[in-house]
Amino acid sequence: MAAVSITLFREKTVIVARSQGQEEVLATVKSNRILLPLGSKLRRESIVVRGRNLPDTLRLSGLIIAEARRSSSLLDRDVPLDWKRLWHSATLLHGTKPDSDSWGAVFGNGAALHLPAPCPHIEVLERHAAGNGGYIDEVVLKSSAAELGGSTTDVKILHASKAAVVATLDENGYRCAVQMRTKGNESAFSFAIPVKEKGVNFGTVLELAAHYVEGHNTTVFLEKVRGLVESRQVATSKITPRDIETAIERKRALKRLIVNFEQDATVRYRPDRPNFLVA
Repeated sequence: MAAVSITLFREKTVIVARSQGQEEVLATVKSNRILLPLGSKLRRESIVVRGRNLPDTLRLSGLIIAEARRSSSLLDRDVPLDWKRLWHSATLLHGTKPDSDSWGAVFGNGAALHLPAPCPHIEVLERHAAGNGGYIDEVVLKSSAAELGGSTTDVKILHASKAAVVATLDENGYRCAVQMRTKGNESAFSFAIPVKEKGVNFGTVLELAAHYVEGHNTTVFLEKVRGLVESRQVATSKITPRDIETAIERKRALKRLIVNFEQDATVRYRPDRPNFLVA
């Protein structure tokens, strides 16, 4: 079978207007973006998920894949899918409080399905990307800039992206490579699930990747707290006891979710099992 991949990109998009030698930044959008090619051979549905928080973006994508497995269409239903409810479900983990700064957006074939606030620049970009299979390239950037500028303003779009999570299915099973960030440095690890494991799909893999990323980030935060305590600076920081308590609870919940999955399925790591699982 031919390999199939789903990739989450960390992206930064800057919309700039130029007039009389001067430049004005109209909008700067930093987000995680993942393209989900769904639907059937007769009706393709290109779903794009954007989010500020990488784990939440992965979880929302996993829930959307689960919905797609229950129905032949996400966009053509007698009762439209409740995208707001789906986003709310993605931001909850065993009753812990979600990140209040997190946001998520969903586009279907270029149309906004769930948008926390109007963002005309990104809406135009996604509409043009839909004509390119959901992918953003130089042609999409130029056509989007031309529409945003119209006949009166010269607009350019600066766009940078980097793969953060790549999930692949081939004849051997699922593989997922994850880029971790720690104090400005990046490291990578991957996990693989053999094809013989039943009940595993792309949605499962993306949700598992979300647990790893959040577990890593939570561990980094708690290590920072430990350093502040040792240097007697935690009292003067903006970190509250509730922040620390929430992080500890969240790390325990994440470890429990991952360990439970490992007990039900074979998971192979490269190079090693994440440190926060054994710490």
